Amino acid sequence: MVRSKVMLDSAMKDQLSGIFSGLVSQYVFDIQVAPDHESRQELIDLLGDVASCSDHLSCSVADGEGLQFTIVKDGMPTGIRFRAVPNGHEFTSLLLAVLNCDGKGKNIPDEGICARVRALNGPIKLTTYVSLTCTNCPDVVQALNVMATLNSCITHETVDGAINQKEVEAMKVQGVPSVFADGRLINVGRSDLGELLSKLEAQYGINEGGVDNSVEKVENSLKNRTFFVLTEKIRQKKGGAAICEKRKLSAHWGLQQMMWKL
Repeated sequence: MVRSKVMLDSAMKDQLSGIFSGLVSQYVFDIQVAPDHESRQELIDLLGDVASCSDHLSCSVADGEGLQFTIVKDGMPTGIRFRAVPNGHEFTSLLLAVLNCDGKGKNIPDEGICARVRALNGPIKLTTYVSLTCTNCPDVVQALNVMATLNSCITHETVDGAINQKEVEAMKVQGVPSVFADGRLINVGRSDLGELLSKLEAQYGINEGGVDNSVEKVENSLKNRTFFVLTEKIRQKKGGAAICEKRKLSAHWGLQQMMWKL
């Protein structure tokens, strides 16, 4: 089945231009995708549209196995990877990932939680299996992306089960979101950053005397961060999941949700 493409219209691009207007660092969506992957063009088009909204965003494309992209900040990996075309509810996760790396997102936790994340012993490889129509998945994805932003020993990848069916079956994923830490299942279903952090502390332990200094620039940015709020009111419809049944509406829904989190 060939997936329909999600194109951002001019109004959405204008909104994204405003959201990204305060970016300081340079970001690259580093795309690696098989030449014959059914979602190749959809991913390239979506990320190209997003990147066109800021001089601080760009894309690089290379042939590879499967479909994935990482977010690179000033030439350095951020630890955030998507093996998915992040539209639907995960469109918000993509935008927040960039903003959080730049210290502009609203979902950065308080300093006490940040200190606990930075103290986690690593390395930690986190993988979250999602469905793009799942309403509980974005909170988990965004929480773990925040952890990867705060602690350079943590990496997190978001995997769309619909285009990675063999892997889903091999991992015996029974529901979404399913979070694995170095191959070990630690969470299924709704959760928040605090709950996920407690589970990681129990599994990996903490370095009580150490702090990950890789986030110093993030914290300095947070002191003077600017919050962007979309001016367009969200138009809610009954059954948010039903909205995502049509791919052409998925990106619009995700962008509307941004006004609550960015």
